[in-house]
Amino acid sequence: MNRILILSGLLLVSSTAVVGGETEGRQLSSEEKAYILSRFCTEVKYNFAFYDKLQFDWDSICHAAMPELAATTSDEDFVKGMQALSAKLKDGHTYVFSMNNPADPKDWIRPLPMQTKRVGDHVFVTGVYSTSLQNSGVMPGCEILEIDGEDVLSYAKKHIEPFLASSTPQWSDYGPFAEYELTKEAGSKESKYLFRDRKGKEFTITTNRLIPWDINPNTTMMDFHVQKGNIGVLTVRSFQNSDFDRSRFDELYKDILKTDALVIDIRDNGGGNSAHADYLMSHFCDQPIRQGRWRSPQYIAAHGSWNYPKEWYTETPDPILPNEGKDIYMKPMALLVNSSTFSSAENFCVSFKGAHRGKIIGMPTAGSTGNPIIIDLGGGIGCGICTKDEADTEGNEFIGIGIQPDILVEDDADAYLKDEDKILATALDVLKKELRQRR
Repeated sequence: MNRILILSGLLLVSSTAVVGGETEGRQLSSEEKAYILSRFCTEVKYNFAFYDKLQFDWDSICHAAMPELAATTSDEDFVKGMQALSAKLKDGHTYVFSMNNPADPKDWIRPLPMQTKRVGDHVFVTGVYSTSLQNSGVMPGCEILEIDGEDVLSYAKKHIEPFLASSTPQWSDYGPFAEYELTKEAGSKESKYLFRDRKGKEFTITTNRLIPWDINPNTTMMDFHVQKGNIGVLTVRSFQNSDFDRSRFDELYKDILKTDALVIDIRDNGGGNSAHADYLMSHFCDQPIRQGRWRSPQYIAAHGSWNYPKEWYTETPDPILPNEGKDIYMKPMALLVNSSTFSSAENFCVSFKGAHRGKIIGMPTAGSTGNPIIIDLGGGIGCGICTKDEADTEGNEFIGIGIQPDILVEDDADAYLKDEDKILATALDVLKKELRQRR
């Protein structure tokens, strides 16, 4: 998300579930549903940055959806229907959400206290924050095989992907498993999970989402360590305002300057405020870094009355300048990305690539950024609509495509279970070779 943080984790968040608010929602009438749908469809026409690129007639799709959505028997079904409609726009920053909670707090949407991640065609547990789950045998490294009798990949394709705000196939493949998304449902809903532990033993647990989060995740959003050969590895997990601590980076930077080469790891970084991404980048290039241009739909009523063609506001932001008063790190670098590198983390990729500071290594990024406008559609239903079409510093499109790595390295389940990191290992080899060539 560029420049301004609009919505925190709700973008990594799936569009698969009603987002809980503070009020209990009454059931919407069919007339209210028709109004909300009409309002959303109209707002998309005026605000969606990629409306001119749609390969279908949006009005026809909205008109066809009206009878079924108006006839839904619950607000939850209506919101899911709206999310499925929004997903047809194929944009990771365009989504529908609800601030209404069910009357019974037990039915509020929440995930299991368990993080997951897709690695190749496997889904692994990466964090467990409940003693109840741990006592059942669920630990980091366990593989999830099935949910409610369905293969885990099939489960996500059927129950999550149709409602997911996504710009690319790679985000559709990996987004449903990012962080806490896989197990998000009504709190009282029981599900049956089939796991396989690191030793190959399979076991099943059945639980709802109401089990307590009684273990502190204690995950740092930024950390740094040094590998053999004096190569530093800086991991930045988020650019959210609540996560990215500039003073923490400033402290780490003192040690970064002592290294001979540096890896920056923004895999699984879901973005946030790209001003933080710019601040980070300002330490790693001693020349101004051009930024990519962006454009946004512009409407002038009088021009509409004269049948002018669609108009755009276009801007190229000022370059990112080297950080004043600090030594600039100009030693060899590499950047690690994957298909869960999203939003302003991709803006960092654009700057890194434009500055020619090193190889980008890993998997194609999620291919979605841009400020969504947040609109209250009425009835406790809201939406975000992407308002910015962005390009890289060379004018190339990457939204709907993803930043393509210079060296493609895919996640490997066997290596993951051995606690090996093929993407990082490749980066270290590249930097060691570059250091040898410089000596």
